[in-house]
Amino acid sequence: MTAESPKVSVIVPTLNRRMDLLEFADSLLAQTVRPFEFLVVDAGSVPDMEQALRDRLSGSGINLVYRRSAAGTSLQRNVALDLMQGEFVLLCDDDLLLEPDYLEKSLEAMRLSYEPPVGCVLGTFSSPARPRGWRQAWFRTFRMTQAVEGEQASMSRIGSVRWLVRPSAPVKIPVASGGRTLYRTACFEHERFDEFLPGYTMNEDVELSYRIAKKWTIVQTPHAQCFHKRSGEARVDHGDRVGRLIYSQFYFFKKHVPKKPINLAAFAWNNLGTVTFYTGAALSQGRIADGKNLLKGIVRGYGRCFDDLRGRKVI
Repeated sequence: MTAESPKVSVIVPTLNRRMDLLEFADSLLAQTVRPFEFLVVDAGSVPDMEQALRDRLSGSGINLVYRRSAAGTSLQRNVALDLMQGEFVLLCDDDLLLEPDYLEKSLEAMRLSYEPPVGCVLGTFSSPARPRGWRQAWFRTFRMTQAVEGEQASMSRIGSVRWLVRPSAPVKIPVASGGRTLYRTACFEHERFDEFLPGYTMNEDVELSYRIAKKWTIVQTPHAQCFHKRSGEARVDHGDRVGRLIYSQFYFFKKHVPKKPINLAAFAWNNLGTVTFYTGAALSQGRIADGKNLLKGIVRGYGRCFDDLRGRKVI
């Protein structure tokens, strides 16, 4: 990193993904603009993780800050946000590989002329989008979150998002997804992640960036690219993932959306599409065991919603 380069802090929460994290560290070493520090908050049980990272980063000029924590995407990121010292902070997942110019191109997008100024830059996946076919029409009909071709991202009245697969040029977007976002540190002067669900949450990054977007502009740039490997070390099963999705949608709706009849109807419609899509997908492929697991996840997800409404602790 040159004397003129801004100080960038890179934050990664991790849990038992030793090789993924070391490969991510290698992608930091390859950056044309190296970060000032690498903050790892580890909830796993890999005994030599810290030493392995220190060996990997030795002589690179990247300062490693390593902390232990209870498991939880939001919790672990908040721990690191309270420790960072950079002018910018890159929030990443541990199963990403950054292209060598990822930080350089993200910092360039920070300098784009917008009012209010750019506070967050979302990178773009280099991995090809998975074909959707009829699923795309289903997601559109029920206003479900989806990735689309084109140049215009949008957010529905209930918080579902139309992400862009790969815009042709940097473009303003309403919110940012996690795992590949560069923020100005100033964005976190009064904001932190809501720790609304223990363990590995869903859409916590959307909720956070929704708040930040009230004071800053968020852009997506196709020039900062990363590859999402889809780690084999899964943290939740499919049923639990859908249950967490159900509760995260409810959480955003409860916190941010006016409870007008039209919004309540849109929320119910979206939930109908979500439940029928995932249930139908499992059953149509003859995965009976997955269907049972999915049903348990759906029941647990709505159970969390009802616990929240009744003022009970959500677990």
